[in-house]
Amino acid sequence: MGRDRCGRRAGRRLGAAGGGWLPQVVDAPGHPPEARHRLTDSGGRPMTHVVLVNAWHDDNKGDSAITSGVLRLVEQARPDADVTVVGLTEGTEPTIVGTRHVARAHPRSRIRPMPAPTELRGKRSATPLVDVPIWLARLTGPAAAIATGRPHRGFAELFADADLVVGVGGSNLYSDASVNPLVSMARLFTLTIPLRTAALMDIPTVLLGHTLGPFPPTRRTTAAMARRMLSSATATIVRDQASLKVAADLALPGPELAPDMAYAIEPTMSERVSSVVDGLDVPMRRTAVIAMRAHPSLGPADDLRVCRELVVSAQLLRDRGLIDQVLVVAHTLGPTDIEDDRPISRTLTGLLREAGVPVHYLDDDLGPDELAALYGLAGAMIAVRLHAAVLALLSGTPTFAIGYFSAKSTGVMTSAGLADCVADFTDITAGRLVDALAPRVGDPDTRGRLAAISRRHRTRLTSRAADWLHPARPDTTSDTHDTRETGDAHDAHT
Repeated sequence: MGRDRCGRRAGRRLGAAGGGWLPQVVDAPGHPPEARHRLTDSGGRPMTHVVLVNAWHDDNKGDSAITSGVLRLVEQARPDADVTVVGLTEGTEPTIVGTRHVARAHPRSRIRPMPAPTELRGKRSATPLVDVPIWLARLTGPAAAIATGRPHRGFAELFADADLVVGVGGSNLYSDASVNPLVSMARLFTLTIPLRTAALMDIPTVLLGHTLGPFPPTRRTTAAMARRMLSSATATIVRDQASLKVAADLALPGPELAPDMAYAIEPTMSERVSSVVDGLDVPMRRTAVIAMRAHPSLGPADDLRVCRELVVSAQLLRDRGLIDQVLVVAHTLGPTDIEDDRPISRTLTGLLREAGVPVHYLDDDLGPDELAALYGLAGAMIAVRLHAAVLALLSGTPTFAIGYFSAKSTGVMTSAGLADCVADFTDITAGRLVDALAPRVGDPDTRGRLAAISRRHRTRLTSRAADWLHPARPDTTSDTHDTRETGDAHDAHT
């Protein structure tokens, strides 16, 4: 939480972070019981109930943007719906913090904590020799239930009156070869519990906006589990071509390529964004924003190499008269240590200053819609964080993306008409970056074209959502689904 020349401290207190908005969180399943009954509209008619699952934390602004985009599509496609968002964080207080931006942008949604065991249990990091064994032991009950064809009890209660379950997208259904195989499988199982539970209860399920995989050849068991757990999805909506192949390999139903769900959100020029802009020395149109992250599996030497390439890139863009300054934004603030962009962003800021590049550093806790407004004003965006790229492209900001895992960056940038403006973390060079980005910086035609592509993406999402989000079950008059087969062995709190 630093103070920089923008003149503000980053607010991490709930009031500062959430802009005064607090989520309406209903606690664990069974409390209060009235939350499980179907709501009715003003005319007494039952409301369609849509449940979003696997919504990650608002500290991670990319995942927050995806959740907000999905919610916006649900609100447009099903304005009559009662919407519940189930996070991936256990406990009421951590869930309140983890959904502050979603609650501000979508105050009608009901927020629920994760009813299944999680690796972190609301903490920023897990101790492998302590937390992981506890987590694996707590998963034995849910695993036994799912293996014998019984729904998970906690999710079954949440889904008692549900008409549709939506798996919130992102890059979360995969097996990481750098992670212990058992841990990687447990992570995937945790994410697929609600989707399999919904299928066992005959509730339509949609995977919305995913990057699927990778599933390395050495992880065939994990791929087989994904195939079984996801096979009953009504539709599988992915955001890159590579995921279409993975969907086919897993025999998932109805695979369809669509833009990233974050394209559905609208930028919000809030007072907080205006304050940031007013604190800069030169206009945002003469500013290159850099959203850096540390690589999740490579070492500090690789991170430092990329930082130095970004410094040279900024120098070259400035030497060519295309920018006057750099704004380094810590795009993601957690919730885990490995996701926190502030340490590497401060390192990059220091290197830029040493090189004589005018630079500001920002780690204010802005929501994804606010970041979209800020990035949309910039002259250029250089993004290791994929959704920094997407949020910038909403307004047509020329962008270069640096991918660090899976095919998501290549797929999203190709769909934006910027196939040459993406490179991998392991081989990015300043020359390649500047050669691709420089001709686009300051060009009104490029900005207009990129903004038009983003508008088409948003239009397509809106039009297709009417099909994706329409429950297959026509009868919405029943109060609940049968949950008698849930049993005690797989209690969410074992």
